[in-house]
Amino acid sequence: MLAPHLQKAINASRSFHLAKVMSMRGPLTFDGWYPRDHKPSAPPTNEAERRAAAVKYGLRPEDYRSMDKDDVVKFAGDYPDLGIVTYDHKDPYEAWTDRQNRRNWGELVPIDMMRYRGDRLTFTGLEAEDYTTWGSIVMCLRVLVPMALIAWYFCNDHPNALRWKNPAMPKQYPYDFYRAYPFDDPRKYPIVNYSFDLE
Repeated sequence: MLAPHLQKAINASRSFHLAKVMSMRGPLTFDGWYPRDHKPSAPPTNEAERRAAAVKYGLRPEDYRSMDKDDVVKFAGDYPDLGIVTYDHKDPYEAWTDRQNRRNWGELVPIDMMRYRGDRLTFTGLEAEDYTTWGSIVMCLRVLVPMALIAWYFCNDHPNALRWKNPAMPKQYPYDFYRAYPFDDPRKYPIVNYSFDLE
């Protein structure tokens, strides 16, 4: 049996946790709104099912178009195919509920919305008017040619070329410290000349 003051604290935390304010979780608290009703079901096969799917997703029947069943990436049952609606397609002066993503509350979301957010791939189609083959080639060469010139400048074999670190011989010491390490006196092992053993 818990102490009375501990039991009161537990009951108070339970009542606080189960309070109406703490349990309100957006659309899940609205009467008649259940996630299972909005889960995509099988694709419609006749006109009645197509109209029911349009009503389910809040579209007019003439605007509803189901996903292609052969599209293994986007197919999601009776979820509607809304096409590509990017961030730049939407009016920047609209009073959006979510201004960052230019979305309104309860707005139907395209199946690939995460791909076309404002910080991802976004376009209006007007950029295609400025596209030319030579323009794209010049744009690539503006990056590749300076990179190639810089790489050649720093990596060529000319002895007077600018390098990150100039080549140098190993530092010459008067004594052989490696032979004397760790306890012997290095003065016992003077180095009289440098010989390079190729083996």
